[in-house]
Amino acid sequence: MRDSGTLNIRQRSIAEWLQKTESASIQDLSEQFQVSDETIRRDLRFLEQQGLVEKFHGGARLNEERKEAPFQRRMREMADAKRRIGIAASRLIPDESTVFLDNSSTSCFLARELAKRSGLSIITLSLEVAKILSAGSGRHRVILPGGELRVEDQTLIGADAIRFVSQFTPSICVISVAAVTPEHGCMDFDLFETEFKRVMMPLSKTVLLLADSSKFRKSGLVKVCDLAAFDIMVTEAEPPGVIADQLAMANASLVLAGGDTD
Repeated sequence: MRDSGTLNIRQRSIAEWLQKTESASIQDLSEQFQVSDETIRRDLRFLEQQGLVEKFHGGARLNEERKEAPFQRRMREMADAKRRIGIAASRLIPDESTVFLDNSSTSCFLARELAKRSGLSIITLSLEVAKILSAGSGRHRVILPGGELRVEDQTLIGADAIRFVSQFTPSICVISVAAVTPEHGCMDFDLFETEFKRVMMPLSKTVLLLADSSKFRKSGLVKVCDLAAFDIMVTEAEPPGVIADQLAMANASLVLAGGDTD
């Protein structure tokens, strides 16, 4: 199977369209992208070869394995691992730090730990993260951008949101991704989320990757970055050897979250 990075712009757009609509007819896709039915058929054949879509008579749907789970379901998946990662990651964040937290479910688990503390300045696009922090006993400065609210995961999106967060230079940037692979590095599904991660990472003094072990067995749609972009990876289990080797070559630290609960 060829690398999904070889998709052209239209093919990538078709995959993203199917992620939103779940399925579409060839005619619908032809009208949406203003190309012939035969061009859409060729694109769908290629996307099927990549494992991104499943064709049916007259149309296609996104491959079930390539769909990102709804946010609340992601909060339940690997919950104990994410809780342990959140505890371990919180210990890497010094008092009075300025921290960027992404809109991932794992960042929500980290936010639960940080909510017990005070004195941090936290920038986030996630209303879920902001609510967790504001409901805690600690006092933090929580900074949210303007933008359009994406209801399904309570994320503020849009160009204005990215412009706003790009003003900051946080001491720590914390992100999670859909998949961590030795071939393609870190991968995600959403172009907006990919863009804001690419914006914030170079602006930050230290970049943390939070990745539970299920991410080593998954794949994504869009490449975010190489593993060399991170200073620290926090996970709850030993990663595959080739991933550990890539981290070592990049002089990045690997933190294994233990089973403690305090």
